[in-house]
Amino acid sequence: MFRQLFFLHKSENDVAFPHFKDVILNHLKEISGKEILLAKVESNLLLDQKYSYFFEIEFESKDKMNELMNTQAGKQLAKALMDFHQMITVISINYNNKA
Repeated sequence: MFRQLFFLHKSENDVAFPHFKDVILNHLKEISGKEILLAKVESNLLLDQKYSYFFEIEFESKDKMNELMNTQAGKQLAKALMDFHQMITVISINYNNKA
């Protein structure tokens, strides 16, 4: 199992939230074919970077995610992420690798 966690950086009036929700999240829903839940980050006191919203997406493997990212929707997502990368933090977690 491979997961990607998306955190929206906190900003004044959450000006980036519509793009995060309506563009990034919708592209990921289209790619994965799954419902993705959006959550409000309640607290992250120990981190210098503050976050306002979060969602995660799960793929069966990193290879499957890479395959989906090579589709037309995946390429649109990659462009949207490049244009938006300073407003988000993305963390990838691979459960298939042995520690």
